[in-house]
Amino acid sequence: MSGTRGAIRGVLAAALAGVMAVALSGCFVIPLVDGRSPFDDPFGSSKSDIEKAIPPIQAAIDESGAADGGGWRVVAEKGSDNCEGPCQLRVDVSIEPADAADLDATPGYAVSEDLLRAVLVAVIPVAEQNHVDVSIVAGYGELSPGGSTVSADLSGAVEALFASRPRGEGYSTRFGEGEDGEVEAFTRTKTGVLQEMGLG
Repeated sequence: MSGTRGAIRGVLAAALAGVMAVALSGCFVIPLVDGRSPFDDPFGSSKSDIEKAIPPIQAAIDESGAADGGGWRVVAEKGSDNCEGPCQLRVDVSIEPADAADLDATPGYAVSEDLLRAVLVAVIPVAEQNHVDVSIVAGYGELSPGGSTVSADLSGAVEALFASRPRGEGYSTRFGEGEDGEVEAFTRTKTGVLQEMGLG
């Protein structure tokens, strides 16, 4: 009798090990098939999710007129981290100097609080609708064609908007000395992020 029980336990253990192996291999295979790191969240955004989300996010930026006439360019593009391959795919919205001559009077190419607010208000609802995360990041521009590049400085604007609430369930921020500044919104899984930021 004890031998039968032992055999049953052995069969169950082997079956459980097989199920676990299939589940774990699936977790690694799903991102690999999409050209992502095997260590990425298998249920995270795919490359096609990001590619589909970029046009409506860029359209929202353009329609908002956020960067009109201010010497800035605001561009939606693919963003990711590196976990032995692309992971944590998102849309990066880059605020970059477009016309250095228009920005000569702007110390350190600092992005204004108003511009950052307008970009956030334009892109976050669209990112929520498309279920992708979005980050507002500092971009680069050329001082002149073929000349040296300069980076926008988002840090002061991020601090002005978020000093009293630097993070929440739906977002996080980076600002301060040595930082270019960034706002990351977790709009793949969260809604009402603008309201949580105090901007809605």
